[in-house]
Formats: sequence, C-alpha cells, structure tokens
Amino acid sequence: MKKIFIFILLTIISLGIFDAPSAHASFRINEDTKVTEYREGIRHTSIIGSINDDGKITNQVMNYISANPTQASDLNIVIGDNYMLQQDDNQKWGMFNIYGLIENVHSRYDNYEVLAGVNGDFYDINNTGRPIAAHIRNYEVVTKGDTSSRPIVGFKDNGEVVHGVPQFDGYELLVFNDEGQLKNKLKVDRINADPQSNDEISVYFDNYLNALPQGYSRVHIDTTETKITESTGSYFGKGSLSQLITTENIEENQMVIVGYEFNSDQLITENDYVVVQADVINQFEDVRFAIGTDGQDLVIDGAVNVGLNGGASWNFPAPRTAVGIKADGTVFFMVVDGRDKPSGRDGVTLPELAEIMFYYGAVDAYNLDGGGSSTMALIDDEQEEGYIILNTPSDGRLRAISNGIFFVRGEHQVVPDPIPSWPDTRDQLDTPSNIYVDVQGNLRFDQIPGSISYSVLIDGKETIVTNTSLPLNLSVGLHEISIRAKGGVDYISSVYSQSYLYQVYPHDINLLIDMIKDFTKSELND
Repeated sequence: MKKIFIFILLTIISLGIFDAPSAHASFRINEDTKVTEYREGIRHTSIIGSINDDGKITNQVMNYISANPTQASDLNIVIGDNYMLQQDDNQKWGMFNIYGLIENVHSRYDNYEVLAGVNGDFYDINNTGRPIAAHIRNYEVVTKGDTSSRPIVGFKDNGEVVHGVPQFDGYELLVFNDEGQLKNKLKVDRINADPQSNDEISVYFDNYLNALPQGYSRVHIDTTETKITESTGSYFGKGSLSQLITTENIEENQMVIVGYEFNSDQLITENDYVVVQADVINQFEDVRFAIGTDGQDLVIDGAVNVGLNGGASWNFPAPRTAVGIKADGTVFFMVVDGRDKPSGRDGVTLPELAEIMFYYGAVDAYNLDGGGSSTMALIDDEQEEGYIILNTPSDGRLRAISNGIFFVRGEHQVVPDPIPSWPDTRDQLDTPSNIYVDVQGNLRFDQIPGSISYSVLIDGKETIVTNTSLPLNLSVGLHEISIRAKGGVDYISSVYSQSYLYQVYPHDINLLIDMIKDFTKSELND
C-alpha cells in the first residue's frame, strides 16, 4: 500500500461546500467546522455543528465519504463480510469488526484494495450474525434474507445503483467449468424433498436427516460453502464433485443433486464447480453485489420521505449510517455520531437523517444499521491497521458486525461468456507445444489457431497472455511451467501442456555457465 498524501481542501466556519437547501423551512444544518480531504480518490468531509429541527437544536458530529464509480472502471463498490464457510453447530455465521471485513475483502479478491467503507445491513445480533435481508456477493445469492419484504441496495459493474425488494423464482443449479464459464443453468424443483417426476431435480443439504430417494441418479457435491436458514427456507451451497460418495446418506458439508438419469451427459465433471442458490430475477439479476437496507427509504426521487414512521428506534436520537446516491452517480456514505451528549454527539432520529441526506445532495438514500454498529473507515498507512476510524463508535469500541459496504480500487474480474449450449459440441483446441525460454529470459511457445489467449501456469499461479511470449522474472530455483490455449465461446480450451521445468541459477553460476558456453564455442570454431 503506497504512502497516502492528504490534501486538506477546506476548513470553514458555518456554511460551505454543500450549499443545498433543506427539505422544508423548519430544518436547518449549522456547520460550525468542516474539513474536507481527498485520499486515493475518496472525498472525506468531517462536520461539527448542530441541527435545528423545528426549533429543537441538537449538537452533531458527522462524517461523509464519497466517490463516483460511474467515472472510473477501477473505482468500484463491493460488499464485504467475514462469514464462516460452514455454519457451526449453533448455526452461527460469524460477526467481525470492520477491520476483519476489510481483511476478508482483500483475501477473497486479490484485484481489489479497500479504500473506505461503512457497516452494512441489520443482522441477527443475539444469535447467528446472519443478515436480515438478502445478501449477494459476486453474483452469488448467499441468502434470500429473513423476510420477503426487506429491500436491498445493489451495485452493478457500470456503477449503476438499484434498490428495491428482490424477487426470486425458486432455486437454480449453476455449473461452471474450471475457467468460470457457465456450462448450464437448471431449475431446482425441490430442496430437501423428493422429486415428484422424472423431469424434476432435487437438492439435499446436510441438514436433511432422512434417507435419499431410490430410483434416481445422485451426484454428491463436497461443499466449500453453505448457508442454511431452515426457518425461512433459505439455502445456498457451492462446491465440486465429492471424493467421498455414499449411497444412502449425506455426509457433513455435502449436498446431493438427485434426478432421473441426472449427469448421464457428464454435465458435472471433477474439474467443474456448482452453485445452488435462489434464482434472483428482474432488476437484481445482473447485480454483482447487494446488501440489505431498512424497510423505508430516506430520500425518494429527490424528495425526503416525510412518511418515515418505523424502524429501529426511528424517532429517538441515535448514531446512524446511511448511503446516498446523487444525480451524477456519486455514491456517498454518512455516519452521524450519537449517544454522547457531553461531547456534542447527540445523534439523530430517522426523519432527521433523511433531511441530512437530502441536504448533502442525495436524490435517493437508504438507512443502514446504526447504533453501536455505525462505523466508518478510511485508508491511512500511518495507522497500525492501515485504516483510520473516522467516527466515534458509541460502544466505545469497534462492534462485531455482519457485513459492510466498501469503496475499492481495482477492476472487476471479467465474467467469461457462457458456453453456447449444452451438450457442448465445440471443437477442442490443440495443446501448446515447443515450449522454451530464450536467451533473453522470455518464455516462448507455438501459436494455436483459434485461441483468444493463453493461460500460463508458473508454479501453480496463473498468468493470462494474448501472445506467445512472456518475459520471466523468476526467483532462483526450479520452476514448473504449463500452458493452455483458451478458446472463449468458439472452442473448448485445450488441456494444459506437460510441465516444462526451468531452472533459474544465481548470478555467479550464470556467469560461469556463460563462460563455459563461450569456451565451448571457441573450441568448436578452432
């Protein structure tokens, strides 16, 4: 992480940067002190002042961060969590503070660097830590949520933000090959229940305690992750073909796909992975990340929601977190401190939060979890954790939370186009051959007609190249190299070549080898 240079733009008394009207004449924001800075393209403004809500004056400390993901492809918004891959015996998902969520984003996606973020959805604080609403992580519907009426906010790859109550059309089975190409998508007719005809597919999770039905094909999947909420009928699982197959029962951390002659066409092979999830439709179908919000919007189509009358302590002052979207596509997060009157942190009601979001330019805004969960982090190399906490959490410490929303630097990973149809009738590409390293240290191999790129595995780490040459800069030692021609949608990719072993010697050994080569040449020429 490179050194962060902070540019303090402005420190002012009274009104300044955000010169926006209030929703109605009886609400006013008095900004006694305001400081704005930029870090890594994130705008942060700290505001100390007061609000006057129809004559009721309260002291407030607010922090605002913003960025516009529509203006740069490498500035994006992602959802972070730190859920356990498999629930424990008490069905806990796991709760961690915002540092843990940031670390999990980095470990899960090597293409993102978290720049800033806030806490996210409301969650089951006393039991499992699972989020109340639907949770979509990198196109995977981890949960449908605990209620069918809870809205979510979603973020598309082009920076567009969508909001509403998600709709689902049952469950789906997605089969991906080892390149991430979708091989086929099938409807799952039943979860933990027997097929009712030869045309139906059922999926059984490891919470199913009865024997599997007879007379059907069974495909056992070792799950790398499952999320099960029996009380609401929400299921999610992903994994690959099991190496431990039983005929009657489901082993722990398994799911079993059951259907008449299912997989007789070898749809699922040992190199594939499968996802079983709720089939989200309509506006959230192409959303990469989504997270739950409160049941009532704060700002709707450029107007404050004057009908706010519900939610967690909606009419009592408290710390609050919200997300807003401006007309130009800018997304901003606001955290208002609270429950600390002696320090001038009175907190706000939900209607007051709506007024604040409107004041600072939101045309749409949504309430997130608040109270002791309210947390805002910003990148800062001078801090031990690499981030500074901008607000003052009312618990006096960072609370363990369910999930969060983050601005990140980094391009989204490209989603490969699905294969044209199943069964797959495409021709397979030839395997690259004539692999060698030239005297300049460049890896070279023969071109394969029809390939769109090449996957080069060096000691198990993949590099994608579009030509047949790759400069190597390897450490001293023996390295194993394999190459595969990638076919895109037109061809099946080749298998990987046999391993090419390449020895990198220390510099002094290379000098000795060069001397021996030169001597041999001179002897041959004499």
